[in-house]
Parts: sequence; C-alpha cells; structure tokens
Amino acid sequence: MQQVELNFRLQPIEIGATVNLKNVLFQIGTTNMLGESFDELNVVADLLRTNPKIEIELAGHTDNRGDARLNQQLSQRRVEVVKAYLVAKGINAKRIKGKGFGGQKPIANSETEESRRLNRRVEFTIVKD
Repeated sequence: MQQVELNFRLQPIEIGATVNLKNVLFQIGTTNMLGESFDELNVVADLLRTNPKIEIELAGHTDNRGDARLNQQLSQRRVEVVKAYLVAKGINAKRIKGKGFGGQKPIANSETEESRRLNRRVEFTIVKD
C-alpha cells in the first residue's frame, strides 16, 4: 500500500491529471471487485477527503473482445460500483462523475492476454480542484 500512496503523492493534483487505478480489478465479465482493489480505492477516498474541493470523473474500460455494447454497459456498471464504494467511504456523490467506455479507448494492442489486461482498467481524472 505504501507504493500506491507514494505514487499518488508524486502525481500532480491539478485539473486534467489522470490516474490509472492499476489495482482496481474485477472478476472477468462481472462487477464483482477483487479484494486487492480496496487498498487503492481507500487511497482515493483519503485523497478526496483531504482535498474537499476536488471533483473527479471515473472512466471504466474493458478490452475489445466480445460484444461492444455489452462491454460498454459492463464498464459503466463497474464505474458505478467504484463510485458507490467511494460514497460509502464518506465522499459526496456530487463530487464523482463517471462513464464507461467499453473497449473504445485502448492503451495497448489486444493481441495478448497481458495487453488486454492493460486495457481493462478504471481511471479517474481531476475535473475540479
């Protein structure tokens, strides 16, 4: 967890800064978060608590395998799960927007499982500080 905290501290807190939540993971094809997701989300909640003016936009992404419409819906539901977790940690829902993009915005090619894994991600962007 210290490495995650350190990475957040090194990331500039300014409008437009985007953070890839590399450890926010889900069971394949579901909205069930894996246990290792919570440490990183707790860091995000702490960041929002200690910076009460920050507003964020979550972005959910899948790989490009399967039905594009279903992937978009899945990524949207995952964003909603992450938002609900942060709200449950005391963050005002009005400070968090979110959108699922499915496989529309890959950051790696989808030729290998490793590269597809990179595309399955949740990010947040600071939209107000």
